Amino acid sequence: MIEILKLLPRTNCRECGQSTCMVFSALVADGAKGSEDCPQLIRNNKIKLEEYLNKFKFEAWN
Repeated sequence: MIEILKLLPRTNCRECGQSTCMVFSALVADGAKGSEDCPQLIRNNKIKLEEYLNKFKFEAWN
């Protein structure tokens, strides 16, 4: 989850519907959210996050 959080903008903007980026990263780790659910995620980090999730077989189920 920490590796996921490192790739997020960590602005706690709430645009994803969550109260913090930490909560969002936990949902990503659980498969409830994906990289496309963070509106502020820059393209480069989106690609890195998708690669990380694929590497460890995380899948969004939303």
